Amino acid sequence: MARRRFICLCLAVALGAAEKAPAEDISAAVIGLRSGYDSNPADVDGGRASAVLTQYARWDFLRGSDKDGFGVALNLANTVYDPRALAPTLNNEAAFKHAMGLSDALLLRSTVVASNEQTWSRRRNSLSWRERLDYENGAWRLFLGAEATVASLNERNIFALGGFLPRDETLATASLLPGAAWRAPFGEIGVSLAASRTRYLNGKDYIGFSRHNDRVTPNLFGSLSIRGVSLEGSISAFNAIFPDKDFENVRRILYTAKATIPYDRFTLSLSSQRAALDTTLPFSVINISSLHEGRLSAKLNEKNTLDVFARYKTDDYLGLDARAATFAGGVEYQRALGDGLTAIAAASWRRTVETGLDPVNALNLQVGLQKQFDIGAARAGADEKRAAGRK
Repeated sequence: MARRRFICLCLAVALGAAEKAPAEDISAAVIGLRSGYDSNPADVDGGRASAVLTQYARWDFLRGSDKDGFGVALNLANTVYDPRALAPTLNNEAAFKHAMGLSDALLLRSTVVASNEQTWSRRRNSLSWRERLDYENGAWRLFLGAEATVASLNERNIFALGGFLPRDETLATASLLPGAAWRAPFGEIGVSLAASRTRYLNGKDYIGFSRHNDRVTPNLFGSLSIRGVSLEGSISAFNAIFPDKDFENVRRILYTAKATIPYDRFTLSLSSQRAALDTTLPFSVINISSLHEGRLSAKLNEKNTLDVFARYKTDDYLGLDARAATFAGGVEYQRALGDGLTAIAAASWRRTVETGLDPVNALNLQVGLQKQFDIGAARAGADEKRAAGRK
């Protein structure tokens, strides 16, 4: 109940601020409700089926521009299950951004992000502060970023008899990111070097190991846009060094890739990425997580849209020799009802495989309704049109 009041309060503040926004501001909000059925929301052998209820809200606000102004982005999501099947899931994030020009060619961007994630098997809270300088000289762009993050992480663990650890692992990370990019009318290519130091504030972990680590990651990135087709991607050489020698050093190739291909009423979106994530599982500090997804969207007419998607996700817990893989596929139908209202119906199937366990299949069915509010600049334009019509 307290979580619902928190979401409602944040949404009320967001919509209230949006309603008061002057004409030069841009503000948009979405609220939605989905309900349905999941045959095994925990993705465990013998798991109980459950009804599912998801409440979500998003609010984006921008005063000025992304080069001279400030913005707020608020994302709230709360999914409730039958308590006999699964605990509620939360995923909330608030981001505050500010940009200012120090000169005609020099731009300073500041970002503060607070996030809260809670699922039946994972709890994570984090606060990060990022500063970034961008210098533009013709087609060249130089940048330097600095970031400080404090996070607490806790995952269900065999050393806690399948429950959460008695205390969260709290870690602080400081990082620097210098880089350069060259821009052309059709895209951009650049290089960067990320260097970070992570220290666990609790000292030794629950087994007595030191999880402190330093990371160095050179990165090559680029983007391309030709005739409506957009491509972007990056490739990185990830290196993690454990100074106390309690864990083996890690070297992996990480990457991101994304393609958007429109054709007539269809849009094909493809994406693939491999990232290094933190974990509190025993004998493992880093989870190499990969996600591959394809989505075909068909705009049947002005009011009806149909999406077909497939997704494959893997998590490799280094040092633990444990792996989890999930394949999911499904369809989603959306119908615009007018005045910002959209009705949604979706069906999906997924299969989860974990090391040493039998595969688990699950079916998910959902229907929902969402409302979009466009305020600020969009509202000002509508007011001008109505005023012109009265003349």
